[in-house]
Amino acid sequence: MASPTTHSRTDHHVSSSPFAPHPPLTSVLSHTTSLSRNRSTRQSRPRSASSLSEDPEIPRPARPPSPPAPEANAPPPAEEVTRLRLVAHYAGLVLASILGCLIRLGLYGLGTYDGTVIYPLIWSQAVGSGIMGLSLARKNEIISIYPPIYTFLTTGIAGSVTTFASWMLDGYLAFSNFHKYDRKGLHDTVDGVIYSLSTFAIAIAFLRFGEHFSKILPSLSLFRRPSKAPLPDRLPAQTQARSSNLNSNEEDSSSPSPSSGSNADPEKTSSPSSSPLKPLSQTPLLDILWISTAFFSYLIILLLYFLAKPSWRHNVTFPLLVSPPGTIIRFYFSRFNTRPKFIDRFPLGTFIVNFSASIIISICFALQRLPLSQTQGIKCNALNSIQQGFCGCLSTVSTFVVEARTIKSPIHKWIYIGGSVILGHLMVLAIVGGIGWDYGYVDVCKG
Repeated sequence: MASPTTHSRTDHHVSSSPFAPHPPLTSVLSHTTSLSRNRSTRQSRPRSASSLSEDPEIPRPARPPSPPAPEANAPPPAEEVTRLRLVAHYAGLVLASILGCLIRLGLYGLGTYDGTVIYPLIWSQAVGSGIMGLSLARKNEIISIYPPIYTFLTTGIAGSVTTFASWMLDGYLAFSNFHKYDRKGLHDTVDGVIYSLSTFAIAIAFLRFGEHFSKILPSLSLFRRPSKAPLPDRLPAQTQARSSNLNSNEEDSSSPSPSSGSNADPEKTSSPSSSPLKPLSQTPLLDILWISTAFFSYLIILLLYFLAKPSWRHNVTFPLLVSPPGTIIRFYFSRFNTRPKFIDRFPLGTFIVNFSASIIISICFALQRLPLSQTQGIKCNALNSIQQGFCGCLSTVSTFVVEARTIKSPIHKWIYIGGSVILGHLMVLAIVGGIGWDYGYVDVCKG
């Protein structure tokens, strides 16, 4: 009978490797427990994006959508805004307000006929909103060609073709049955409500249509200006020293810095030592040509007012002459939209110009129909021109619907929409209704 010592040796010889001795059982269990603990710790630890694919048992997150091709709608090159370029922006607004007011008057005349299915003002609201949507979708391409063109199309053309003040005035006329149609009071309310709802809905729809239509248009990259690197003699000494080490510091400059937040000092962030190099993209000859075009266009309209036939010059050319101040004032007040207290909450600048234009158009509308002001000639033409030209370009629907869509908070969104529309109608009611109830109205004066 074999001894216990011999039996133990036999079992150990069978289960072990012929080349190396087997480790003790306690050592194996300790090593397994350590591996399990390290694995659980590694899984619970937050992992970087570069190490997500190392462990096949951990599911990889979905990849974000690929960015568009650089040539499709690439960001525009950076540029400095000189005084000449700033004048070019304002000159573009003068030209755009003339064209926008002319388009609105033409669409209104085209949509005015017997048996109309829809009110004629809706055509200008739709066309202007469509131009705004198309311009927003191609913003980077347009700015890359020539930055004042973008201001010309959005603030100028789209903002001048659409009009918020006329919307408020016509909405009140529908609510009050100003033209004395044979209908009941409930029908007046229905007519006024559907007028405002259809105006806002069609403006939103054509804004989306303009964005969709831009997708089928050819790319504007062929007209894009090539960005040029700044010349050495145009740069400060600190920027010249920094440009030699630009390639080696790309990773450092791409990381966020403490001064890159929303409360950073603009003077510090725009200093040559802390900002990236900006390509020189000024085109003084093009700016001068753009300014000259606007100047001669306004001069032609002024000459037409004195030389054209009286049958149409007062109703067409006079509104065109007073339209540029309205657009320029609206462009100036747009800076209030970006104030910290109102940004993405309540566009204060647009609200101010729309509300002010509603007040002015109500006063002019009432003065045209008072028995005491039945004078013919220049005074009557001026009242009509202020309504069509100045108030039509001072207020805007295209920017209003863009802002209404951009505001993310539902509460702030409906406060802005409801406050603008309701207060606008109440102001027209107070002015037109109050003056009419006190003095009464007669037929509109004729110039």
